[in-house]
Parts: sequence; C-alpha cells; structure tokens
Amino acid sequence: MKRYASHYLYLPRHGFLWHYVVQMHENHVEALFPMSDEIESTEWYSGVIVLVSSEADIPTLSFDTKEILSEVPVGVVERMSCFVPVLLSPFDFTKMESVSETRHILLQ
Repeated sequence: MKRYASHYLYLPRHGFLWHYVVQMHENHVEALFPMSDEIESTEWYSGVIVLVSSEADIPTLSFDTKEILSEVPVGVVERMSCFVPVLLSPFDFTKMESVSETRHILLQ
C-alpha cells in the first residue's frame, strides 16, 4: 500500500480538495481521505495530484472548475478504482492552474 498527499487533490469536473491523501493498492486508487495528521507511509509532494481516467487523459487535462470541495463527491467514490493519480508540479496556487514549467508525473 502506498499513500500520496499534496497541497490539493483535483477531481476533474468536480473541483479541488485541500490536503487530501490518495491511498493506492496494486496500482489502483483504494481510498481518498483528508490529511489530518502525519500518516505512516505517506509521500508528500508539492503541487497538485489529479485523478484522471487514464494516462491518455493527461495531455487534455483542463481545470474546468476552481471550486474548493469539502468532501469527496459520491460519484467519485463509486468509481475510485478507475482513476490514475498524476502529480502536477510546479503549480500556480493563486490562479489554481498549471504553468508552462509544470511537469506531469504518474504516481504508482
């Protein structure tokens, strides 16, 4: 099991979650939960983790909503294992969008 956390977690078509953890099991997203304490086996990254349906979605990624969510939407929970986490770093937190230097790093 691996855990990744960052400043924000972005859920396309839904919005951003602040200080969330993505828990992985066998290269599948197993759980999403708020980072309330330091959690064992969690790798912290500067930037934004984005959940995409597949690696093919990375080049077409757009931030269609800038909404800050208070919890994970039900539709995301039901399809969680279908997502792939990608780290975007660096990230412009004032505009909530990637910059020309942003790298896309697949987290597995």
